[in-house]
Amino acid sequence: MLAACGYVENQKVFDGEETSDSDGFWSSDEATSIGDETTETTETTTGDVGIATGDTSADTAGDLPDGAACTSDAECLSANCYTVPFLGGYCGECTNDDDCSGGGCTAPNPFDPAPISTCNMGELGGGCESDEVCEKGLTCGNVLDLLGLIKINTCGNCSTTDDCIGGQICAPIVVVEDFSGIDDCIDPGTLPQNSFCQLPPGNGAEACEDFCSVVDIMGIAQIGACGECESDADCGGGTCTPGEFVLDSGMLLGSTCQ
Repeated sequence: MLAACGYVENQKVFDGEETSDSDGFWSSDEATSIGDETTETTETTTGDVGIATGDTSADTAGDLPDGAACTSDAECLSANCYTVPFLGGYCGECTNDDDCSGGGCTAPNPFDPAPISTCNMGELGGGCESDEVCEKGLTCGNVLDLLGLIKINTCGNCSTTDDCIGGQICAPIVVVEDFSGIDDCIDPGTLPQNSFCQLPPGNGAEACEDFCSVVDIMGIAQIGACGECESDADCGGGTCTPGEFVLDSGMLLGSTCQ
């Protein structure tokens, strides 16, 4: 769905237009070929810090340091090359929860200059693949899912609204540029402008202060961002400007009335 490549040098925005930089995060050719991608990929998770237990023997370790781009475990000093589907692989502490003792594996943040996967201790916001690696009282849940491949799964405070009290709802609180987030109980209508929100069938419309606006990604994917409008009719005679996703920083912007 997203071709594996490095960082962009020039800012590009997901606003429904094709990019022209063939060296960028996603090129136009890469984007249009996403539907034909058949390579087996690895889901991403995210969290904090812990203890790595992966194989780092001399027989398997390479010479690339943590944070370096890689294509296989054998290239890394840590013997762990974590692949973020279609965004690339990076040497780090772990590639999955089994590489960590007492917690889960955090995905490298592809928007960080030195993306490194790390182990966590199952704390709130720690990356996870199952409830078993989360601290007592926390559950492992998906907070962001792009095209079914790029996923952020973390230990959170709730899994459904049934876990919340006092009229609150369970919603993902995500900072896309940090590649992190949690499921948490919040009051309806409190997610501010530019916050990530779940498009239908998710509860983003209920969670946002105004609207959970659609940010179109070059016609191949969509992501939700709290915005001021869904159409011109919401702008009192003005024009509804769609939201944007800035590729080189991960910044998410909701729709605005102009």
